[in-house]
Amino acid sequence: MSQALPCKLILGIQNIDLKVDANEEHCVRAGAKLVNELIQYYEKKTNSSDPNQVLALVALDLAMCGIKFDKERKHQDTAVLENNQSLLDLVHSYLN
Repeated sequence: MSQALPCKLILGIQNIDLKVDANEEHCVRAGAKLVNELIQYYEKKTNSSDPNQVLALVALDLAMCGIKFDKERKHQDTAVLENNQSLLDLVHSYLN
């Protein structure tokens, strides 16, 4: 079992103290880095430093990324299943 590690992060202007699984520490830190990069991007793009507005845009951006990723994964899963079925049909045609 992995040990929970203390993880101090800064997200925008907010200090966050977490305990994270050692196996997930890299992902947590990379996620925080991405959030901070998006905060800077949206602050510049909207010329706003309102944390609520900026974080709402960051949340929307990340949610859209998750939805797009899920849609693409489902599309790829379908394509793989169709290719597998075509290969199975080809094998069956040679066996008969």
